[in-house]
Amino acid sequence: MRHFSIFLLALVCVAGSASARAENIVKRIQKVVATVTLDQPGTHPFHLKAILAPSRDSDKDSGRRGTVEIWWKSPGEWRREVSCPLFHQIQIVSGGQVWQKNDGDYFPEWLREIAEALIHPVPLSPALYAQMDSGEVRQLPRFGITHLSWSILSSNGEVQKGIGAGIELNDNTGLLFTAGGFGFGGLFHDYQSFHGRQVARTVANGSPEVTAKVITLENLGAVPDGWFTAGANGDPHPIQTEFLDELVLRKNLLPQPSASWPATKDGPLEGVLTTEVSIDRTGAVREIGPIVSDNSSLNDEARRRIAAMRFTPFVENGAPVQVLSRITLAFKTVRPDGPTASAANAATPATN
Repeated sequence: MRHFSIFLLALVCVAGSASARAENIVKRIQKVVATVTLDQPGTHPFHLKAILAPSRDSDKDSGRRGTVEIWWKSPGEWRREVSCPLFHQIQIVSGGQVWQKNDGDYFPEWLREIAEALIHPVPLSPALYAQMDSGEVRQLPRFGITHLSWSILSSNGEVQKGIGAGIELNDNTGLLFTAGGFGFGGLFHDYQSFHGRQVARTVANGSPEVTAKVITLENLGAVPDGWFTAGANGDPHPIQTEFLDELVLRKNLLPQPSASWPATKDGPLEGVLTTEVSIDRTGAVREIGPIVSDNSSLNDEARRRIAAMRFTPFVENGAPVQVLSRITLAFKTVRPDGPTASAANAATPATN
């Protein structure tokens, strides 16, 4: 799922200047995004390959490793191959047709996002423009950063909760530093010039975080005959991911047994939590993003409940699709029996 600069978000809270609306911030972001986006008209044909691996040793067993390789002639003619331990896909786009050969029935959302971030860091759209327009701009002169942040609200129909989103620009280089929103994100480093574009050779995203290292970025050379031609033996229903509002998502939610939230000794007893979810073509929850909660001690229980949800498969043009959406839950619980945490601490002598 999406990545954002938690370190800088914390700094904004304590060190940022007063919030200000900058009339030209969206135009500035548009210009930056045009500079760092590869898959757009006018880009020189390219071949790119990146190696993916967990950013931290503690996540080495997460299974989040693989490769992304792209041969690109134009926006309407390209070939991409992505792989990780449980999934492999070859996709060809040619003349308005999409051809895929998939080994595995679920395209991991973390892999989709980082493959997009390598060549298309921010998917600018009218909806995203509107979100950015409502955001707050802060300057961090000490770090040479311009920070634009906003909140993306989601609701289960009764309560709502926001997840932070934003974009950070490096004022020293004029390039994108971080981006995070619904279905996209990354931390971008080690830029290299390529025929007028600026391409980040190191991109980190997700939780657990994955780092993609670009090991090849070169002019597109000779390729085998038919390299960009859709074959006859592709999958009849290519995998695609649809972005859905939570209220639309919940129309397919199957009934669940009711259960009480566990007692908690710390934090609010009532509140709301939310997270992003990726759902496969059978209606099963496959990935759960970081949980934003009024009481983090209930996050493990929330993750268990969300993972157990089942949906009627989502269908687009007669074929099942993967879905990226949000789940928002309200909680109400009690304190466990016995003394409260504060009373217990007061009764225990200090040891230092």
